Amino acid sequence: MKKILCMAAVMALAGTGMAGAFGGIMDTEAGYGYNSAADGIHSAHIEVKPIPKLAVGAEYRHWNNRGNETDVYAKYKVGHFYVGAGNRNYYDRDARMFGLIEGKANVLGPLDAYAGLLVSSEERQYKAGLALNLVPTSFDIDVNYTYYDRDDVDNESGVGVGLNYHF
Repeated sequence: MKKILCMAAVMALAGTGMAGAFGGIMDTEAGYGYNSAADGIHSAHIEVKPIPKLAVGAEYRHWNNRGNETDVYAKYKVGHFYVGAGNRNYYDRDARMFGLIEGKANVLGPLDAYAGLLVSSEERQYKAGLALNLVPTSFDIDVNYTYYDRDDVDNESGVGVGLNYHF
């Protein structure tokens, strides 16, 4: 966890300096989330856009009483959607490649709705939520529902909340 948070801080600081120097290139988002699935899941993520349509990121999840997982991914914006691929290092099985599709749309003023699907040979993960910009272009809070449909274990689902900072 400490390594990922340190990596996130370094990338965020680098992204902040680059964004000012190159007018929006290297936009960065970092955040923390909690989901009630299983015994609870704490997560931290960072996502950097080296160019406006491409995002690369990493996420660390700690499943209470189970273990840790990490994702590393890249996604490309096509219209209002992102399509991408990545690698998930599971807490209870070998790492697997995954594909993803995500969409986001403005609902009203500072309120956005989003949804996503992640698919690997081990699982399907569905997520939908709302994000509210608290401070325009800086902080947002999100509320979401996530459903984990994993092979060989009970399916898990839960409501989550998160706080994100945009550099």
